[in-house]
Amino acid sequence: MRERHLYLVALVFSLSVCGALAHGRSEQMTEELNAQTPEWLSIGVPIKVEPVTSLTKEQPVFRSRSGGATNSRNRVQIPSRGIEIELDYNIDWTGNNETGLGCSLSPDGKRLLVNSGPKSRLYEIETDGSYREVPIRLPHVTYDAGLKGYLREWSWADDQILVARAEITDEAGHEIIENRIYVFHMKEQALSRLDLTALNLKDTDGLEVTNVGSDLNHLKISVGGKDFTVKTDLHTPPSVEKQQESAMPPKLPPSVQPPTPTPPTPAPTATPNMSPMPSTPDVQTPAPVVERKSSAWLWVVGIAALTVIALLVWKRRA
Repeated sequence: MRERHLYLVALVFSLSVCGALAHGRSEQMTEELNAQTPEWLSIGVPIKVEPVTSLTKEQPVFRSRSGGATNSRNRVQIPSRGIEIELDYNIDWTGNNETGLGCSLSPDGKRLLVNSGPKSRLYEIETDGSYREVPIRLPHVTYDAGLKGYLREWSWADDQILVARAEITDEAGHEIIENRIYVFHMKEQALSRLDLTALNLKDTDGLEVTNVGSDLNHLKISVGGKDFTVKTDLHTPPSVEKQQESAMPPKLPPSVQPPTPTPPTPAPTATPNMSPMPSTPDVQTPAPVVERKSSAWLWVVGIAALTVIALLVWKRRA
């Protein structure tokens, strides 16, 4: 009887763990990824990227994504100026300070972006090395057509243009479909995806921008552990895609408002809520993305564990 009870307890526990781990996307994440584009943000047409077979003699000067800044778990260093900043939160870090994955210094050396998971913070660096945090409004969701994802690892391309990457998962949040690169023009408040179709990439695993050309027409990207140079146009603000129509009709100026006829009194009915959805203006609120390639293996492990337990119980009875 004791063995049977032990078997039932193990069965319930294993099924509970497998079911919990198989759930990949919370209700909050689903709402955020399906939200309407904020009113302040424009979605630009994709920016085409083409391969480069050979560079001309006048090669552009490439600048690293980090802009010369490095970071450890909770410190940012700017070696060229002898500055080190200690922060009270963890920064994106790969274990190698030189990669500068969690920070990016603007070309003018006056602004520092610090990435911490789904959040990015901006600091102004004074000439004497002092610094202060200032507000910044960045999109945190891709918002363009198709499946959505969270934007992460923001870095400076120039003083007014930022680059980020996004991992796009299936609707359940279990499997990564592709990796993408996005460009944000701050003056125009326009977000655009890099169109990598011409590169004929078989896989986008590990896709990221590592260096930006000084002419903003060349990038060095890494994908699948390989680095190569591509050409594009980050300098020209992209054309804006047609915005989604609002659920409410536009208001006319008072001088041309048509007269409103008095409607007959209708029977009481439920009034739908036609208020527009609230916008999500910055990067400060999204929940961390749960990254899982697949959940099928979880069920395999669970079933295997149950089989082993059943064999042990049977052997003990024998």
